[in-house]
Amino acid sequence: MSGTPNWQALYPEGVSREYAPPKRYLWQFLEDNARERPDKTAILFEDLKISYAQLWHRVKISACVLRSRGFARGKRGDRVLLVLPNCPEFIVQYFGALRADMTPVAVSPALTRDELTAVIRAVEPRAAFVDREIAGEFEAARVRAHIREPKVFFVNPGSEFQAGAGDSSVLPAVLGEPDDSQQRNDVDIAVLQFTSGTTGSSKIAMISHRNLVANAEQNNRWFGWTADDIILGALPLYHTWGMCCAMNATFAAGATLALVGEFNAPIVLDTIERHKVTVAYGSGTMFTRLLDCAGDAAATKFASLRYVKAGAMLIDRTLNQRWADAVPNVPMINGYGLTEASPEVTNNPPGRVKPGTVGIPLPGTEVRVCSTDDPLKLVESGIEGEIQVRGPQVMLGYWSLPAETRATVLPGGWLRTGDIGKFDPDGYLKIVDRLKDLIKFRGYSVSPSEVERVLMTHPSVQEATVVGIPDETDGEVPVAYLVLKEGAPTEVADMPDFVEPHLASFKRPRRYHVVHEIPKNHVGKPLKRVLKEMPEPGAF
Repeated sequence: MSGTPNWQALYPEGVSREYAPPKRYLWQFLEDNARERPDKTAILFEDLKISYAQLWHRVKISACVLRSRGFARGKRGDRVLLVLPNCPEFIVQYFGALRADMTPVAVSPALTRDELTAVIRAVEPRAAFVDREIAGEFEAARVRAHIREPKVFFVNPGSEFQAGAGDSSVLPAVLGEPDDSQQRNDVDIAVLQFTSGTTGSSKIAMISHRNLVANAEQNNRWFGWTADDIILGALPLYHTWGMCCAMNATFAAGATLALVGEFNAPIVLDTIERHKVTVAYGSGTMFTRLLDCAGDAAATKFASLRYVKAGAMLIDRTLNQRWADAVPNVPMINGYGLTEASPEVTNNPPGRVKPGTVGIPLPGTEVRVCSTDDPLKLVESGIEGEIQVRGPQVMLGYWSLPAETRATVLPGGWLRTGDIGKFDPDGYLKIVDRLKDLIKFRGYSVSPSEVERVLMTHPSVQEATVVGIPDETDGEVPVAYLVLKEGAPTEVADMPDFVEPHLASFKRPRRYHVVHEIPKNHVGKPLKRVLKEMPEPGAF
């Protein structure tokens, strides 16, 4: 981009464009808070009220248990799989793994047996903490993966947190104190995070301690988070946005996380009102449902909030207007990010919100727009191109995929996002389209190729193509177009039941269309844009 705008002039008061993350581990945020404000509430969950001292104590116990079983001794990076919903146990085991020099890998407890099998094979975890409700599915997946480990700990979410358990006097001797001279938070992997990737196929991003510390502090500086804030924890913690911007950023600020087990509009509204939540992050779908539930009382129910952040999907401007009409004193802010950037890249500045844009780069972050034909060639301001990002939040690379890493992280540290955007005359970024074949459904990334592979295993299907159709509430919905084999029935009414065991609910097509042919280009690639623009035929 030529003529880089004066972004500093648009920054929140007192926030500098310059930023370099401190050299520390992510778990040290909890340790610092436990020492400086031990009685401060860290987590509110159902009837539980957990202080920083209690939380850090349990984290150390978890780390001690892992170490006592021989994990991460003599080397770092043994993987710990977390298959848990939002609950205090997730937080304890996540930070416990980090404190034990292990690497947490969090996935949705809604994954099917097939999906869990693929996860276990991909990361080969040494230990796993799993929701007891899916114990049978997980055990079957572990057996099918043909991996002797992991050591599995089954958890009853919300019922197993005992703040006073354990003998803290033995913990330092078991864990050992971190050696600052050996600390390499810029290259040590903190977490492995599943992502659909910048090309649409499933990958695992390697995120360092430096990446996570940086993005938590970037968020907090931008929005002025303090220990007085109460942050809504309704986003899934296994998702990069919930993990990094709700959980990690809360603890970096010494604030309180008002945790919700799963999104339910009446429960979330009650949580916001009862705990006087000050900041709420969520997808467009979540805020649409909250407004529907609140009705004419929206301004009263959301009165404690100082702002809300809507993201994780392409946001229709009508949502911003609807929110402004219903809750005029609480601004809705849009931003942009991706898993490979830990995840936040840009945000609208508070007080200078520009609807229809995702704002300007965060502190220490550079954003440029390059030609889709030549990723090293900058385009002029106002011209569309691929968004590229450089900053301390950019991932180390993809797990076990060096070629894909080189193709995604260019020389000089520039991350190719696969998203198409442009800068407006004021320097605000607008997202226009995607290079990557990816569907954003309710804030979740859905890889069409993964869904298509499952559809192709149906005995009646000759061809299958999945596209994202715009939807006012859900951003995009996965829709399948099927060409059937000769002699097959004209409808495949069993398809929803067929895909259910193989795909998590958010990945399943919402509609199926049987067509005579799928439009293709001269090399046989499906023309998905054509399918998106066509009127949908009858669905089943």
